[in-house]
Amino acid sequence: MMETAGALKKSVYNSLLKDIIRGDLSANDIVTESSLVRRFSVSKAPVREALIELCKDGFLKSLPRFGYQVVQCSVQEIMEMLDVREDIELGNLKRCFPHLTAESLSIFYDNEDEWAKDDDSNSDIYGNYYRNQRFHLMLCSLSGNRYMYRALDTVLRDSARFFATYYSSAWDNERESKGKYHHMILDALGAGNLYDACAYLSKDINAVKDEIRKVIS
Repeated sequence: MMETAGALKKSVYNSLLKDIIRGDLSANDIVTESSLVRRFSVSKAPVREALIELCKDGFLKSLPRFGYQVVQCSVQEIMEMLDVREDIELGNLKRCFPHLTAESLSIFYDNEDEWAKDDDSNSDIYGNYYRNQRFHLMLCSLSGNRYMYRALDTVLRDSARFFATYYSSAWDNERESKGKYHHMILDALGAGNLYDACAYLSKDINAVKDEIRKVIS
């Protein structure tokens, strides 16, 4: 019974998180426990637990006797997330670079469908978010540092709060990179060029800054 309840909570949590990433739930939108019980055809317990977890993770905030509101990221929060990502990812790459081999890089080519876009479609924002997340986590995993990986995973999950706003706007304004830096990073690493790999990684992480400032500020 406990496993069933946990699975229901996870299903509700993931469904609401996808709604936020896709932009189906926008900043300041309100959801209620009763509406979610009807939507998912489950009891109140897993819905309430999923909502509490989303509040803990910073995606929602509780409005007593009213519902749960989608939290909007401030520009400062976004910039801080990107700064942390850059510190983690560049530092991690520099540390593990001397130990990289063609075999260690083969993880990207053996699992390319997990991180590379297969077309120019903008129809699945969640899919694009997931692929970007997978690439950066796979890159981080090359060091074998579990704590670094967990820290990056947390920051990437937090970035889901602004991904839909950024991605839709960047796509409409033809500023979405379409994963081009991912291939450039791998090409540089394959050629043994750490300087270029770090430069492309920094560009990939920070590409969103101008678009976010324009859209949210």
